[in-house]
Amino acid sequence: MSFVQLKNVNKHYGKTHVLKGINLEFSQTGHYALVGASGSGKSTLLYLLGGLDRASSGEIEIEGKKIDQLDDDELSFYRNSYIGFVFQFHFLLPSMNCLNNIMLPARIGGGKEIEKVKKNAIKMAEFLGVSHCLTKMPYELSGGEQQRINIVRAISLRPKILLCDEPTGNLDSQNSQKVTQLLKDLASEFGSTLIVVTHDEKVATHFNNKITIEDGQIIS
Repeated sequence: MSFVQLKNVNKHYGKTHVLKGINLEFSQTGHYALVGASGSGKSTLLYLLGGLDRASSGEIEIEGKKIDQLDDDELSFYRNSYIGFVFQFHFLLPSMNCLNNIMLPARIGGGKEIEKVKKNAIKMAEFLGVSHCLTKMPYELSGGEQQRINIVRAISLRPKILLCDEPTGNLDSQNSQKVTQLLKDLASEFGSTLIVVTHDEKVATHFNNKITIEDGQIIS
């Protein structure tokens, strides 16, 4: 049974038809690379899955729930409960240290076991080799350290779906491979569906499931 389903999904921005009748299925615990040229619609597709944007038409179903029918409050709850985001740019808030950045999703969601999340976050930071960064401000870190803190934040609530938009775009080849393998390992550990948008064919080769999008349509 599919964990995520997209049925005839279209997205328009004004007169521009960005996504054209997308039909896709993703299994729970599956790992996927979504590839295509710049402007092909792959990031737009990722944002629709993550509830950061809404489809113009069609249905998006996650674990039987039609997220396109959720109101704004329900969509916010869905994002915080189901989704972990890793972007090319880390979007860490410069006004707070890294640990407080990591803890933001738990504090925004409310009702979370804050101390348990904190303990797990510290453990994961140690595993990723960035425990020494937790008390530092984001601007004090290297690019690789910032991205690993970003990953800790994304997985802090053990999301069911981990969405990554060009997560290795600012990293060199060696670190790109490390981060890609790391995302796969973490998704496997948590039983998460992993979907990685990339234009890097070397990154895509790490995935058994490769989806190619061209001009807003799935071609393979």
